[in-house]
Amino acid sequence: MQAGDPHVLAAMDGRVLTKGETAITPSPDRQEPAMFFFVIFGLVYEALATSSPDSSASTSARQTNVISGLQALKCLVRPEYSGKAIMEPAIFEEFISLCYRMAMTEPANIQVHLVEVIAIFAATHGPGDMYVVCSLPEIWR
Repeated sequence: MQAGDPHVLAAMDGRVLTKGETAITPSPDRQEPAMFFFVIFGLVYEALATSSPDSSASTSARQTNVISGLQALKCLVRPEYSGKAIMEPAIFEEFISLCYRMAMTEPANIQVHLVEVIAIFAATHGPGDMYVVCSLPEIWR
């Protein structure tokens, strides 16, 4: 996903590129999410939303999983995968709540990746998408 492989984008849309088929170019103006966006987004969300274990032996394994999840999220928030789905109020609220929780509880080495996710999200969703944010409760503004 990070390399922009057209086979990954096709797979997210439930397609397989054949040898003679030209690669599909991701559209930054995509309205609908990729076919498997919600499946992958849900798995990543669940992996990131789990509470930190107390055992120090599994802390490094958990941090590896969290960083992997954030790397996937960096791609999933882009319109070529999410379309406008990430801006739907319920999904947006969950996404922002997850970001707030992680910003308050995760160590700096994970927060670096979180900031990258938020920066990519902000850069790829223009001002026209922000009408949704204005309709959110005051606490989110």
